[in-house]
Amino acid sequence: MNSNENEIRAEIDNRKLARAYVALAYARDVASSYIAEMPVHAQLHPLLTVLDMTNGLLEELLEHSMPQDLPPESESDTSSDLVM
Repeated sequence: MNSNENEIRAEIDNRKLARAYVALAYARDVASSYIAEMPVHAQLHPLLTVLDMTNGLLEELLEHSMPQDLPPESESDTSSDLVM
């Protein structure tokens, strides 16, 4: 495998990580609002803790997998690029 193929594979993996990060954040928001609306579901608070821990791990992976010298973000870069 040449370096160009490795770069393409790394970019794809980074996008997958970013999508997983966004999906996890959304799942956490949904679970949090569900628990807030229905106090009877307060026993689900450990789920929020696990989602927060997983979110932190994914964030750390993303930070380490992204190039350190990223160009400045342009206006054309939007979060819609991360949506599945």
